[in-house]
Formats: sequence, C-alpha cells, structure tokens
Amino acid sequence: MEGLTQMTPSIQVAHHYRFPSDRNTHEATRVGYCYAFHLVDSGKGRISIPGRTYDVKKGDLLYFPPRLAHSFYTDPVHPLSTYNVYCELWGEPRSVHLPTLVWNEAEFDPGLLTTVRTGTALDQMPVFLPLQRESSLNEQFARIVRRHQAKDDYSQTIAASLLKAFILEAVEASRMAEPIDFRIKSIVERIDKEANAAQRGDSWLAGTGLRKTQFHELFKQATGMSPKAYLTYNVMKQAAAALSESKRSVTEIAEDLGYSSIHHFTKQFTVYFGSSPTAYRRRRK
Repeated sequence: MEGLTQMTPSIQVAHHYRFPSDRNTHEATRVGYCYAFHLVDSGKGRISIPGRTYDVKKGDLLYFPPRLAHSFYTDPVHPLSTYNVYCELWGEPRSVHLPTLVWNEAEFDPGLLTTVRTGTALDQMPVFLPLQRESSLNEQFARIVRRHQAKDDYSQTIAASLLKAFILEAVEASRMAEPIDFRIKSIVERIDKEANAAQRGDSWLAGTGLRKTQFHELFKQATGMSPKAYLTYNVMKQAAAALSESKRSVTEIAEDLGYSSIHHFTKQFTVYFGSSPTAYRRRRK
C-alpha cells in the first residue's frame, strides 16, 4: 500500500461517545484539525459531507481527513453511539490540549492543522465504509480505544500500533467492497507482472474502450491509486526487492526497470522510500 507503511500514528483522543439528539444542530458543520475515525457501536442516524449524505448504523466506519467539513445527525429514538479516534498519522504527536475540531468553519485556524500527506492509498479511503462483515476489525477498533485509555506503561504504544494495523486493513477492506471491472482487472494484472518505468498509460486506455475519466475512476476504485501511482508502486516494489536480494549494480537495476537515467531512478526511489538506493541496500545487509 503506497506510502501507508511509513505512517507513524499517534492518538490524541480516543473515547466512546453517545450523540444526544438535542445537539443535532450543534454537531453540524464540524471541521477537524486531525484525522478522525468513528465506528458506530449502536443506534442509527446520518452523517453528511459536502454533496453527500449517508444513513449509518452499527458496524459502519466513518473516516474524516483533516479539514473535511462533516455533520452528525443522531436518531432521537435510537441515538448514535460511536468509538472515536482522533489522531496524527505523519508528523509529531499533537498536544492533548490542542482542539481536535471546531464547530464553526469560520473559526478554523490553519495553524493548528496536523501534518497531512497526499499521494498515498489513504487518499481513496471512503468516508463511509460498512464493516458489518468484518467483526475482527470492529473488535480491534474498540480495543484501540480501550488501550489508549488504559494507564499501563505500553498502552499508548500498543494503541498506536493497533491503529496502524487497523488503517491498513480498513484500506484493504475498502478496495474489496466493489468488484473490479474486467477491463481494469486485465491492466492491473499486466502491471503487476510487467511493471516497467518506460510503460505509457496511453496504451492501457486505448485497450479498454473507456473514456479517460471513466478509466481513471474505475482504476482508482479497483486499486485505490491512479494508474501512474500504481505503476510506480509496482516498479518501486521490484526495485526494493532487487536491491535486497541481488548483487546487481544500481545502474543495472534501473536499466532493467526501464529508466533511461540513473539520476531519475535514484530521485524517484529516494522520494518513495526516504533513502537512496545505495543506502537502502546497505540497511538490508
């Protein structure tokens, strides 16, 4: 999963919360400073984001990246009850004294925003993800909250590690939620087998009969990434394996993977893994 293995989660707040129906108006237009995950434990209601509203019930996972305006509306007879985790994924841990969200968008302070990284598979994580069939994930999310609230020596570290595992599994679950279009599946399989930096996306599109926007939309639904990002992911995966398992020179590996320039390969590899190919190989010895 592109980039997600580099996550260093830290939890700012984790708790169990029951939404009182008399606060429906107050719970509208929430805007978060950090990443937020909510797992519905009981009750029912609705959540909305700009341009979309979802009916929610027990077992639904709700994901709100920083700055996404959203609203909760709980059912007055069967109030929503959720496990909530507010966290950082990429930067230094935020102080527990900083706000996790505001209820008035005009009061949002960009200076309090957590570190945000784009270009990872998390970009394709849906706001609404039914997890009724994933009982182990439901149990794990509740465990994250309980662990964070515990006072044991390693509770915070354990909770953060469980959260990273949960996010990776949730992203996988979101990819499996819809079947892969057969026209996209063949291209995905081809990239998996023959990933090469010299490949051009034009040939993939021409073979599907799809419009460009349709092709990109279906590809992202299937893989969670754009075609270019998925190709890069596979090329980098092959590069990492070659550096770890062979004695070929960096130049030879770059040429095998379709790079016309060793400098281009080195730059892309360094951006992707955070170290040069030579340094990466040295760490694996």
